Amino acid sequence: MSGPGNRALAGSLGIRDKLAKPEAGKLIEDAAERAGLQPRKVTTVWRAASGFAHGRYWPNLRVSAVRDAVRGGPDHVLMALVIDESQHRPLTQHTRSLLHHVQARYAARADKRE
Repeated sequence: MSGPGNRALAGSLGIRDKLAKPEAGKLIEDAAERAGLQPRKVTTVWRAASGFAHGRYWPNLRVSAVRDAVRGGPDHVLMALVIDESQHRPLTQHTRSLLHHVQARYAARADKRE
């Protein structure tokens, strides 16, 4: 938050210190706990899927299955990888549970406003 106008607005709202940027892993962990899931399991599969989606090499060592391999030259092989089903299924189940939890909270808040 920068600029005098923003600082004045923050002060009027009772915000004195800089707000810390929330870490995605912490948000996922908190949401999992509030949804009645096991936070460590949820964050573990989320981190692996996130790393896979962002092209990191480390999740490929654990969570992926080779779909195809083609020799790309005399000293390297190109591989097509997909998230292994044993990793993908828990991720989708956790995601579905979190979405149901959020939807229920949203509906409860909407009912209170009416």
